[in-house]
Amino acid sequence: MLCESANAANFNMSSAAASSGPTVLVAPLDWGLGHATRCIPIIQQLLTRGCSVVLGGSGASGRLLRATFPDLACHELPHHSVHYAKTGAGLLWKIVQQLPQLRKSVAAEKQWLTTFLKSGSLDAVISDNRYGLFNAAIPSIFVTHQLEIRAPFGAPGRWLLRRLHYRMIERFSACWVPDAAGRGLAGALAHPMQLPAVPTRYIGPLSRFAQREDLPGNTVKKWRLVVLLSGPEPQRSIWEAELLPQLAEVAAPVLLLRGLPGATEGVAAPPNVSVLPHLATHELARELDDASFLLARSGYSTVMDVAALRVRSILVPTPGQPEQEYLAQQLTKNAFAPSYAQSGFNLATALAAAENFAYQFPPASGSNQLDAAIDELIARISRTDA
Repeated sequence: MLCESANAANFNMSSAAASSGPTVLVAPLDWGLGHATRCIPIIQQLLTRGCSVVLGGSGASGRLLRATFPDLACHELPHHSVHYAKTGAGLLWKIVQQLPQLRKSVAAEKQWLTTFLKSGSLDAVISDNRYGLFNAAIPSIFVTHQLEIRAPFGAPGRWLLRRLHYRMIERFSACWVPDAAGRGLAGALAHPMQLPAVPTRYIGPLSRFAQREDLPGNTVKKWRLVVLLSGPEPQRSIWEAELLPQLAEVAAPVLLLRGLPGATEGVAAPPNVSVLPHLATHELARELDDASFLLARSGYSTVMDVAALRVRSILVPTPGQPEQEYLAQQLTKNAFAPSYAQSGFNLATALAAAENFAYQFPPASGSNQLDAAIDELIARISRTDA
């Protein structure tokens, strides 16, 4: 376990407080790695402003944060054991089955934070999709790009989901949306007709990678393809097993990143395929810069990373996740990247099409929106302390 025990009584402020600035807990959800990776720029901006940052996490996302910020205190949070359906048709039943466990996890998060506040000083919390991490005693920020939940239930079902979703978001002090205020990467997911009743601020796309200003060159690349596996099980393993035989047919070097930080077990791969469990941010940026194409899920955090690096990608949404299916369709329509369903996916066909795809990326965006949001949060903390 790379994060410390969930027992808040073990919290030692001296391990986190390297400055005299406010202390902020940053805690992403542990459904895949995307929630953690998009918290990296938030953490970096807080540290730049002299804040003391405490990390909260579990599972692979907790391990990723701990490896990225080894000098920060990291606390183990209640784990969300969530399983997605293998198909979109089974999504509703899977959600219904897991609702009792999800409610227990949210209640456990709320209790954890209550205990934590009794044992240590904390000035604010930034929760990326952890619905239980709010407390009326401190500013509590909820981070999500998915205000409009996509589900195969029709318009009435989506309206009901949004109402229930907003009820949970409105327990927090404010909501931060990692997308542009105008036409953004997330489309209707981040730009519904109605916003939550709490202050809602668009903070711009969040990526752990530095923003490229130009398109990658057309020089000879080390990798014909980098495959970035991610997301919760069982789909991560299903996708890996389906891809391996097709990767053997690529007549050039391929890098397969399994999306398993800290994993020690290997996987049998063809001779042309190099396999790694995970790469640190700077190493991944280097390998992607030396790749002709990236094959990845259409999860929103991956999309924000692709936009920052301007890497030519092929997107395949996770079956049973309408959000990813919607994003893939919209991004293909906007010439961001070609996308394909996992069912019947043919890698050779996708690579041939990608060669002729007219990739268009959104204009490079700075971090001004995130800067303003963090400045506002720190000012609010200062007013509260006064």
